[in-house]
Amino acid sequence: MPWLVFSAGKQSAPEPLEKMTMQELFFYDANCCLGLPMNGGNYAPDAAALLQEMDYYGVGKALVRHLNLDPAGAVQTNADLAKMLRADHSGRLLGAWCILPSQCDEIPPPEQFFASFKENRIAAITLSPFAHRYVPCRLTLGKILDAAAERKVPVLLNAFAGRWAELYDFMAAFPNLTTIYQEAVGKWGSDRNIRPLLENYPGFYFETAGYWVPEGIRDLAEKYGAGRIVYGSGFPRYNHGNGMLQLRHSGLPQESVAQIAGGNLSALLERAQL
Repeated sequence: MPWLVFSAGKQSAPEPLEKMTMQELFFYDANCCLGLPMNGGNYAPDAAALLQEMDYYGVGKALVRHLNLDPAGAVQTNADLAKMLRADHSGRLLGAWCILPSQCDEIPPPEQFFASFKENRIAAITLSPFAHRYVPCRLTLGKILDAAAERKVPVLLNAFAGRWAELYDFMAAFPNLTTIYQEAVGKWGSDRNIRPLLENYPGFYFETAGYWVPEGIRDLAEKYGAGRIVYGSGFPRYNHGNGMLQLRHSGLPQESVAQIAGGNLSALLERAQL
């Protein structure tokens, strides 16, 4: 169902009627989860349910991770996610597998691990060190993250939401990674923490779910470039539409909105050498 939206610029002329629907833009969701929650709530138990939700709002594609990654662990949820993605015959969903320290041999060595991505429709990695009880540093993750940096595989940083000291240490240890920081937390936004990362790490990208700063997206784009921001819904915590509407009303030029909506994530995933 299309959303009717209006131009946010006070001095600019209203956009033509045919340009006033959210569905004209290609949206690629960078922050989306699949799976049955252990404690109830909103969810998409399988690919078909998620695609139906995406269709309602006009989202074209999504990069998804498993909803129960923290409690169920990386090994099981990686396998479950691959199985769910095989049921998506549309090709609109790609997955993010969770990594673990190499010392316990729970996931394959980097060469074997990344070689299996294409056949399982995996395009990115994520990590959950605080739930999985290890320190995210070079000692624990150096081998696999160096391989990810070499291959330009995006690393989703949703586990670091609000944990700024740990995130700063992580980025200092792995400055060459391509990373997407997900799920900004806090009622008033976190620009004093986000902006130094955008300034100092060219491979650091910011995703919009939960970022409710008035005119914040436009200000970040004008200072650091629209190419450093990607759209994400935060589903199932949030629905797809609120972030779409916020972006559409950002006041940015249409070209910049299109970059953030889907162009930037598409380019990052296409750049990965898998």
